[in-house]
Amino acid sequence: MADTTAADLIVPEVWADMSQARFIGAARVLNSAAVMTDDRLTGQPGDTINFPKWGALGELDDLTEAVPMTTEAMSQSSSSATIREAGKAVEITDKALLTALGDPRDEAQRQFGILAARKVDAALIAQAQADETAQGGGTPYTITINGPDASTVAKLGWSNAIVPALATFGDEFDPAEFAGLFINSAQMAEVFADEQFINAASLGTATPVTTGQVGVIAGMPVIVTDRIAAGTFLIMKRNALGALYKRRPIVETDRDILK
Repeated sequence: MADTTAADLIVPEVWADMSQARFIGAARVLNSAAVMTDDRLTGQPGDTINFPKWGALGELDDLTEAVPMTTEAMSQSSSSATIREAGKAVEITDKALLTALGDPRDEAQRQFGILAARKVDAALIAQAQADETAQGGGTPYTITINGPDASTVAKLGWSNAIVPALATFGDEFDPAEFAGLFINSAQMAEVFADEQFINAASLGTATPVTTGQVGVIAGMPVIVTDRIAAGTFLIMKRNALGALYKRRPIVETDRDILK
C-alpha cells in the first residue's frame, strides 16, 4: 500500500506577517517640557540665528536720605546657532514593491520619523551638556557621583546624587519649574529601588505622564532615554532647550523614470 507523504507534494514556505524594525531608544527629550519648539525660522532666509539677551542688574541699593543713587549700566550679550541638516535615503525598485513582503515605502517612512526624532533628541542632550564655549551653549551645573571607595561603582540614588544635583540650583529649585530627571535605562533599576521614587503606575489618571516617564522623584518626572550616556543624568528646567525648525521633517519621493 503506497502512502502519500509530504516529500511527494509541494510544501509551500510559511511566512508570518512582516515585523517592523525595532529601535532601541526613542524620542523622549524632544517631547518633554524641557524643550520649547518653534517654527519661526520657516520661510526665513539665512542659516544662522542669533539669540540676544539682557544682562541682569545687581541687587537693589540701600538708600540714604538726600544722597543720590549710583547708576548702573544696562548690558546685552548674544549667542548664535547654525541650522543643522540631516537625512536618510533609500532606493526601492518597482519590482521590489510588487514582489516583496510588506510595503517598504511605508516602513521606510515610519523608520525615518523615528530616526529624525532620535537625531533631534541626541542634539538636544548634547546641547544641554555643552558649556559656554560650544555653539549656543549655556552654563550647566555639573556634579560627580563617587562610590563608597575606588573599587565601587557609583549608583544613582537620592542622597548621593539627586540631592547634591538639586542643591546646585540653590533657592531656584521649585519642582513645578522643572521638566524632569532624565536617566539612561542602565540606571533605571537603581532609581526604582530608591525609597523616594514613586512609580508611574501609582500616579493615577489625574496626573499626566509624558512619553518615557517611569515615575516621579522630588516632585519631578523621571524620564528614561538611552540618548543619555550610561552613568550620566540630566535635571532640566522647563523650556531650558529650544528646537527651532527651519522645516519640519518631510519625506520626499521621486522616480527614475528610465529605470
